[in-house]
Amino acid sequence: MAKLKRKPKPAILPANKLDPTGVDRLERGAMREYGRRLKQISARYIELINRIPAEPAVNQRYTFQLDPTMLSSMLLQSGDSLVDEILLQGGEFNPWLFQDYVSPSYQRGTAQEFANLAQQSAAYEAYRGSVQDILLSDAYQNRLVLVRARTFEEMKGLSADVKQNLSRVLTDGIGRGQNPKEVARRIRDQVGIEQGRANRIARTEITTALRRARWDEHDSASDDLGLNVMLLHLSALSPTTRQTHALRHGKLYTSEEVRDWYSVNGNAINCKCSQVTVLVDEKGVPLNSSVIDIAKKEFNQTWGKRMATNKSHHCCDHKHAA
Repeated sequence: MAKLKRKPKPAILPANKLDPTGVDRLERGAMREYGRRLKQISARYIELINRIPAEPAVNQRYTFQLDPTMLSSMLLQSGDSLVDEILLQGGEFNPWLFQDYVSPSYQRGTAQEFANLAQQSAAYEAYRGSVQDILLSDAYQNRLVLVRARTFEEMKGLSADVKQNLSRVLTDGIGRGQNPKEVARRIRDQVGIEQGRANRIARTEITTALRRARWDEHDSASDDLGLNVMLLHLSALSPTTRQTHALRHGKLYTSEEVRDWYSVNGNAINCKCSQVTVLVDEKGVPLNSSVIDIAKKEFNQTWGKRMATNKSHHCCDHKHAA
């Protein structure tokens, strides 16, 4: 890469330090939508149980008037079909979670990284042209196919678990002769449990899509233009941030190092961290270190103080955002 005659402008840091990815609203929208869909499943399952004739027996037990064929065809198969219909709407090629939430997040990440790199490198801006040019490119569309496939696999996993768990509640309640109202209550309780996993999928897939978009554009700048670039890790630095995430704040990593780190130890789950591309020299030294200085100062004023006052502090629970 040709030497730059002057120091480039600094990388663009996230506007909201507590939400470095900037997709909190998308996450919350997806979680609300999952909640609406799960409530719909709960109501439909309760309708199924109420369609079975049941009579009080002895010891507060109920006798359900159905044979094994009816249990299999009307209840279990109908239940499985409605779960897939609701949770996998849009199918493999246009799943609702991807279309309405994950794809917009990936597009936003691409736009963020374009603006960031264009500010630092005139060569990059001239080569890429505009965000619209990137979105219409074959390379971008190919990346999006991979993101869609990943999202649909997660959606299918959730749907399979919901079907298995609700079938278990139904067959167990019928087999034990529970009051239909009690079975309905257990269905609602189980759906509440499923909401937790749905929320985790929404948070993880949406933020992962944004980060992946930035990594992909970062790699493209390096491969296509030969730019020397590294990724600056930025954590939310909130009280619930995992310590292993907070300690990466303000440090530079290669794209491979970042991807490898997110692939282990559940680091991607519920993570709010982001990474921004920084131009470096051949030795990996930032050409404009101002953003590094800002990030280090942020760490010292937040987590640095916490660690100094409580060295035994740990925050590694995956229920918390990073």
